[in-house]
Amino acid sequence: MPFKVLVACLAKWDTSSEIPYLLNMAGCETHVYCAKDSWLRSNKFHEKWHECPSNLNNYKAELVKLVLQYKFDWVILADDPLIKHLNEQVNEEEFHLIMPVKKLKARNALSSKKGFSEFCKNNGIDTPGYVVYNGKEDLLAIKETLKFPVINKLDFSWGGTDMFISQTFDDFEANLHKIPVNENVLIQEYIDGVEIRTDSLFFNGVLVNYFRGRILSNSQNSFSYSTRRVYENDTEFKDNLIEVGEKLGLHGFINITYIVDRIRNIKYLIEVDPRPNSWMVLSRFLSTDDFISGIKRIVSGDYVSGYRGRNFNKDNIELALFYKDIRRVLWKKDFKGLMRWTFNLKSYWKYIPFYDSILLKRIVKAVWDEVFMFYIRKWTSKKR
Repeated sequence: MPFKVLVACLAKWDTSSEIPYLLNMAGCETHVYCAKDSWLRSNKFHEKWHECPSNLNNYKAELVKLVLQYKFDWVILADDPLIKHLNEQVNEEEFHLIMPVKKLKARNALSSKKGFSEFCKNNGIDTPGYVVYNGKEDLLAIKETLKFPVINKLDFSWGGTDMFISQTFDDFEANLHKIPVNENVLIQEYIDGVEIRTDSLFFNGVLVNYFRGRILSNSQNSFSYSTRRVYENDTEFKDNLIEVGEKLGLHGFINITYIVDRIRNIKYLIEVDPRPNSWMVLSRFLSTDDFISGIKRIVSGDYVSGYRGRNFNKDNIELALFYKDIRRVLWKKDFKGLMRWTFNLKSYWKYIPFYDSILLKRIVKAVWDEVFMFYIRKWTSKKR
């Protein structure tokens, strides 16, 4: 019997578009559950598409029905809005069936920065100090309990939405007008350190594989998504990831971010994002023990032996996301970045998904619509 996987998404995020490729290369029978115009359909590596209902209230019921009908071995939820929506809707049995964590006690940590910070605190995981801000009545607690500088984060957000750093309490008070009204906001101690992103694969709480990267370029500011990274060969974060995976019961592709304190060398866990990202498909350029190899271990049942290291191709490998970085280059008018893609500097052409004509066609159309048409409209309006 084939190992059946269902990838589901709600938002029209491009991050899910290459996940069927990974699954297909590992020998899985891959189905997708999404809207007709979803990026998740923009590939040639899924066997079957199931159209999701336009009415959000029916999304969960249809998803559960599909999982039971096809007896999927693995369900991958591919975007944050979907994870949040389902976490609010599913009962305990459905939770274990489809959610990307297997510990019910970790439910409040899903799609909530407040819940995540509380989970870390209650489970002995190093994470920055925090206070939840709901209004001016919380100012005293922020002033007396937190070490400045601090950073504010909306309880449910992604891509650095409405985040800013306050060096002092006076700075924070002066910027209160920037914080949305009637929103839970996490005010967190800002750690002066090195941010480390890990792309990880877990199954039933077991760490199967991971890769560690440092950011070279962001799409906009330092809080926005990254478009270029350098990946390093290490096992330094293995024990931390194993601990987090066991305590949360992580299940699937997971993005985990740490801040390493420059002075005390403490690894502070600041984010566990339980969904795939665009970097995971590029693991094939890092090692023969890539995520495809990890999925094969899951299919065979060999994953239960846990993380067993990998053969890294070389130290400090630079990777780039074609779609995201070419947009950044064009929006920011980054001449050096444009040269990398134009003349294949550092072998950047290998990151273009030539292997998938459907995906490449969608990327070219999106870049044309989003960037070139913007400049054309801008130029023609000046001519008038």
